[in-house]
Order: sequence, then C-alpha cells, then structure tokens
Amino acid sequence: MSHDPNPKPQPVPVARVNRRRLMQASGATAAGLVVAPESLTVPPAEAAGETDFASRWTVCHDRVWLGPEYWANPQQDWRVAGGRIECINAAPDRNVHLLTRQLGEKPGDLHLSVRVGRVGSGRWGQGKGSAGFRIGIQGPLREYRNSLVFGTGLNAGVTSQGGLFIGEWDSAKPGAVPADLPALELRLTAETKGAAYTITLAAHDPANGKLLAQVRREGVPAERLVGNVALVANFGSPPGPGGRRRPGATGGNTLGVGQFWFADWRLRGGKLEAHEDHAFGPILFNHYTLSDGVLKMTAQMPPVGAKESQAVRLQVRPGNSGPWKTLGEETIHPQARTATFRVEKWNAGKDVPYRLAYTQVFADGRTEEHYWAGTIRRDPVDQPVLTVADISCNIHQAFPNAPYVANVGKLNPDLIAFTGDQFYESTGGYGVVRTPLEPAILDYLRKWYIHGWTWRELTRNRPSVSIPDDHDVYQGNIWGESGEGKRRTQAMGGYEMYPDWVNVVHRTQTSHHPDPHDPAPVRQGISVYHGPMTYGRVSFAILADRMFKSGPEGKVPPTPGRGDHVLDPNFDPKTADVPGAELLGERQMRFLREWVADWRGADMKAVISQTIFSAMATTHGGERQVLRADYDANGWPQTPRNEAVRLIRKAFAVHLAGDQHLPAVVQYGVDTHRDGPVAFAGPAVNVGYPRWWEPKVPGQNRAPGAPEITGDFLDHFGNPMTVVAVKNGAVEPRRPVMEMMDDKASGLGIVRFDKPNRKITIECWPFLADPTRPGTQFPGWPVTVDMMDNYGRAPVAWLPTIKVNGMRDPVVEVIDEADGDLVYALRIRGSEFRPHVFNEGSYTLRVGEQPGRMKTRKGIKASRDEGGRVIKIDLE
Repeated sequence: MSHDPNPKPQPVPVARVNRRRLMQASGATAAGLVVAPESLTVPPAEAAGETDFASRWTVCHDRVWLGPEYWANPQQDWRVAGGRIECINAAPDRNVHLLTRQLGEKPGDLHLSVRVGRVGSGRWGQGKGSAGFRIGIQGPLREYRNSLVFGTGLNAGVTSQGGLFIGEWDSAKPGAVPADLPALELRLTAETKGAAYTITLAAHDPANGKLLAQVRREGVPAERLVGNVALVANFGSPPGPGGRRRPGATGGNTLGVGQFWFADWRLRGGKLEAHEDHAFGPILFNHYTLSDGVLKMTAQMPPVGAKESQAVRLQVRPGNSGPWKTLGEETIHPQARTATFRVEKWNAGKDVPYRLAYTQVFADGRTEEHYWAGTIRRDPVDQPVLTVADISCNIHQAFPNAPYVANVGKLNPDLIAFTGDQFYESTGGYGVVRTPLEPAILDYLRKWYIHGWTWRELTRNRPSVSIPDDHDVYQGNIWGESGEGKRRTQAMGGYEMYPDWVNVVHRTQTSHHPDPHDPAPVRQGISVYHGPMTYGRVSFAILADRMFKSGPEGKVPPTPGRGDHVLDPNFDPKTADVPGAELLGERQMRFLREWVADWRGADMKAVISQTIFSAMATTHGGERQVLRADYDANGWPQTPRNEAVRLIRKAFAVHLAGDQHLPAVVQYGVDTHRDGPVAFAGPAVNVGYPRWWEPKVPGQNRAPGAPEITGDFLDHFGNPMTVVAVKNGAVEPRRPVMEMMDDKASGLGIVRFDKPNRKITIECWPFLADPTRPGTQFPGWPVTVDMMDNYGRAPVAWLPTIKVNGMRDPVVEVIDEADGDLVYALRIRGSEFRPHVFNEGSYTLRVGEQPGRMKTRKGIKASRDEGGRVIKIDLE
C-alpha cells in the first residue's frame, strides 16, 4: 500500500478567540495613542485590521510558557506572572519573538506599543539595563524560525539612565525619561518616506498617556523592516560557547542588566503580515511507535501553569468519518511535560486518523480546544521494501533545515531512526544551564523543542525512535558506567547532570518506544530504554551503547593529555583491552542473546544504536588533530565489542548508527576481515565538529577502481574493519550556512530492507542534493548487501539441505550441541536451505514458526561435503 509522503491531517475545528475582539478601538497615531491599563477589560475593536495583534497575558494563568504566539530566548528566563510577562534573569539580550506576525516586503506603516517596568516595585531609574523592541529580525536563511536563533535586527529602546535610542544604544541621551516613574509605555512608529522609512520611538507615561520624550531616525532602508518582531530585555549580546559572540551580534555595553516586565503588547499597520499557522503549541509535537500490536505515543507539551489543564486526550476517528472517539487521557509529566499513551491490541492493519486534544483554560474561565492531528500508519507487513531514515547529529546551524526535512519527506520513510545528538549544547544559543534542576530542565526542553519543531510534520504521520547520545545529556562524550554520577573527569565515566534531569531526557526522547526489555533503572535511578521493536516485518534491537560503557581513564594505560585521546604513535592497542571494561553491559547482552533467536513476525533484523562498533576517524576537529586512538569510539573496549559483534551477526543483522559526522559503510571483523555485520554511520544533519578518514596506507582487497581509502584496514584498536564507502568533508568549507553544511559532508541517509530478496540497500545524499534525482548520491553509494553478508564468516562444514513441507519462509535455528550455543537463526526464503556451520560436529536444527510451531532435529552431523544430503521437515 502506498502512502502520501506528506499526508494531510484530518481537518479539525479549533476554537479560538477572535483576536479583533481583544483589540482596543483606536484610529490614532502611535504618538497620540493612550493605551488602557492591561488590568482593564479591553473593548472590541470593530475597525481593527486582520493583521493587528494584541497580547492576551491578562487572561493567562501564571506559568513559564508565554503562549503559542511567542518564542522566548531562553525559555527559563521568562514567565507569565500577574497578567504580564517577566524576564527574571538579569542577563544580556533576553528576548521574546512574536511568531504569528512578521514584517513583510510590502511597503506600509507600522505601529508598536508596550508597557514596560522593573520586576518588583522599583522605579525606572533604580537599577541598570535597557528594554524595548527589535524589528526587522532576519537570520541568514531569511526564515522566521531561523531568525529566532540567528537573527539580527534594528533595536529601539530605553536605557535605565532614561535615554531613548534607535539603532546603537550609545546614541541615547540620559535623562530624557524621568527616573522616578514605575513604568513606561513605549510606542514605535515606522512611516514610509519614498524608498526609506522614518522611525519614531516615543516614551509615554502609562498613567495618563503624556509624551515624555521621543527620538526619530530617518532614511532607514526598507530592507531593514522585513522579518521578525521581538521584545528585548537588556540590549547587548550574550556570549556563546567559550565566551565567543554569536555571528552578527553586537557587543556588550556598559548599561548593565536588570529584570523587566512587559505588558499590553500591540501591533498594527500595513507592514504586518499575519501567520497564524506559525503558532507553536500548546501541543508542540509528538512521536509514536507501533510494535507487536501495541501503540505508544508521546505528546510533548510546554510548561503550562499549575491552574491549567494537566491532561491530554488521544482520540481516533474509526473509518475516517463520524465522531471522534477518546481512547485515553494521560496526565502531563510535571518535569518532562509529556503525556504518554499506551494502547494494546491496536488494529495495525489500516491507517487510522488520530488527534491529540488539549483544553486550554484561561483565568477568566474561558476555554479553548487545541488539536494536533495525524495518521497512525498501518504496519506495512506486506510491503516488499521497508525504508528507514537514519537521522543524527544536528547542531541546528541551518535550523529549521526545511529543505532537508522536505527531502526526507520526498523519500517517504516508513520509520525514522533518530540515532543521537538530536541537538548540541550550542543549539538555540545561550549555552546551557546545568543547575539548579528546574531551570536546567527548562533549558533542555527548549533545545528539545527545536528538534521537535524541525521534524514534527513527519513524526506525526509515521513511527520514529529516538535514542539520546552524549550531547543530548550535555556532555561532549559520555561513558555511562551503568548510571554512575559525575566523577573527577568526564573520561572517568558517569553522568554529569542530575539523575532527574537525565530521566527527563529519556522520557521526552524514548517514552514512546516499545516497552524496554528490562525496565529496572540503573544506578541513581536513571531509566533505561533498550529493547526490541518489530515493524514492517523487520525486527530492531534498540541499544543504549553509551549507558553501560566504561570510562577509560583510570582503567587503561595513562597517556599524556586527555584521558580519552591517545596521541602516541607507538601506542599498542592490545594494552587498552583491559579486563572488566564494559561496552553494552550484561543486561543489554542478555537482551541481545534473546533477540537474535526471536524471529516472531520478522523477515530481517537490524540493530539501532548511537555509534558504530569501529574506531574509524583518523583526524578530528577544526584543528585537524590526528589521534592514534579515541576511547569514545566503540571499537573499544575490544573484548566486549567482539562479544557484541559475535552476537549481532548470529541474526544476520545490519547496524544503523550516527555520531561520526563521517558518513560511512563499514563491515565489522572479529577474527578476520568481513566476518561480521555491515554498519552504516549515517551522515550528520548539520556537521559541527568535523572528522575525516585519512589512512596512511591504501586499503587491501578493494573493489576494482575503488578509492584507496576503501578496503580492508585495522581500526585504531586493532579490530578488522572493511571500509565499503566513506565521504570526507572539505577541510576549508564555504562560509554561507547551506554551502558550509554541504561541504562538511552533512547529508541524508536511508536504509531499505528488501524483504522478499533479503537485500539491504544503503543510500546517502549530500546535504543540498535532491534525492529524487538519479546520480545525486555521494560517490560510493548506494551500497547493496545480501542479508547473509552480515555473517560473512567462512563456512567450514555444512548440514543437510532442509526441505520444508507445509510452510514457506520458516525460521531456522542452528544450535551447536558441543556447547548448546546458538550458531545463528534466520528466516529463510522459500522452503529449502542448506545450513552452513563453522566447526565439524553435531548440531540441532529447529525449523518452523515461533513460538510454538517448531520441529526439532537433533544429532545432525556436519560434513565438509557441500551437497547430497536432505532432511525433510513436515509442518502441515
């Protein structure tokens, strides 16, 4: 059955208050406008324009979230309190963008007004800082969401010293505004004067409307009045990572910083464009999975107030018509702000329209119904090819990555696998907040919202999984040490953030996953999420390959410098294979042992984890540091790595991962090259930290005409590794954002599971490529492998040919009677199969359909003779 790559949600009525009825009647110019106090009832504005806007904070309950019309930078520094919004952190460049109105290209007048004062009871001059407007905010991509993070615009405000300015703050003349007023009303007007604008900023006494002072700037180019509009507390620029200023941002100033409130924000004029569809919330986005007849869905909410509704409803419309049926109502988690639904016995045989419903309650008793709608796709069990998108490593430098997301939509994946680093510490600007707990959670949620905002149009109409990696938990690298807390250095292992904070990360990103294999928390009460998922007759093992991994420092031989980086060219990787070091941990290994043998409802298998089990990259970072070994790579520790690879290959499973910022297809080796599974390190969505594969010697056993950087190698820890395809980014990429991403080998990866033919095709495109056009993939792609290649170990002997009567495509389990171990298990094609084995001896065969319809044959001798013998198995 085919699907529309961007299916339209079912139309649903949304009850909204008519904004015009909240506007105050006024035909006056901004200079003469007297605004009623926010606490008064605002009469309807019969003459208000369709693009006019007035804030509604007077009828909002106290809360962190400012409302669906706004985006706060950063979220944790703002709140609704007492019918107005407050910036509660005295820090530079705290701002609130209006999402549903922009300044358009067309000429026209503009009128803005807002009341502003100091948080607390202080007078305007009793403190430091500045406040006002920013208009014409544009980011490099000239897209309203990109401008929220990267945009610059024209500033217009008032200083604590009573000076007004348009443009640079140092043009303000102190003393123009009385220092003893408890609040001010700022009014900005922009009027066309030929090809340019004249802008006036006036300060009024809000008690009586009296004009206190004004400044004017003429000849402002029209292009400076296109883009977003925002309120600003404390003009200036916050430092970025390492104290660096954001690109295009102005420097700090000597005005200091303060805490400010804003109320009664109004906009009108012909320059405004209305974009109600840009509203974000209250249901922000969602994710779901469908596996083994169980639907799980998580709705992501904003930080609503204590007096507001604390529940979300899941509704479906059977048969695509008739009334909506409520399947359940779930309480919003107080920290993660999620509502997770679990529905058993789901009818997975058809597409089902659904909607998430939330009742927004206002302080005046009114309510508004809000919906987020989509389609729960049927389980594509009879679809010949299942397509999985491998998405990871998004520093959001090209946020919201709209062309990239559109390209994913064109490919119409059945499942999206977000394999880690859904964002980075720098995402959204303003660094990170690590303490105290609640502001740190709000800081995380803002970054997570940026991820969800990027992908929500796709995730609401198809299943997805999301596994957090190191940057998702605010660490450059993470060796989880089974949930241990922060240690002296990061390389010693452990989680640096609060356990409750880490659990918020897990809840937001993984609560919609199928139930974990073993739900018991690890140390500090940190939750787990590893477990199985079956969709479209492909069985996936979802692993947390960072959570249980040992930290290297203090365990491996010490080297100069960082505890996880080895620079010594004489490093012997065997010395790093220390006893007791963990990779996946016993709990995940126990899960894998069960999973490789379990073929219920599956034709093929795949592992999804954060990173590949090889140490591949040779050159790291903008300074192009050459590492002899990197303990962050999952080629270490070698012994548990080999144990994991030996298990995974028993299911002939391919490995999907991210993390590397270096798109590559490799085949693992354990005892020799190519005796393990094939793995795909998908490209980063937006590469930040670059890596390169630059081996000193050409690869062995390359395909004819293949590049010298492909073929057989040993990775940095001595593991056999065959590089099938790889793409290095440019050393000196171009500077424009989109071209930079393309040059750095950002891109898009897809894995196709051809179930009838048991083939796996891995496809990979550059960031700017159109994936619907032929010949646009990275050189070396697509790569197609046979499922059997995932256990490429050379056979030593064979068992008799199995001929099955009464069933096609049965499961075959091969068990070594010498030790009772499973040699491998798979679902064969057709009704005949010649099992190969790796030692002579006696074997048990189990053939049929799991769990109960299996026939067992014991004592079957392996032979080096490849033909002749037959075992008939009747399953009728």
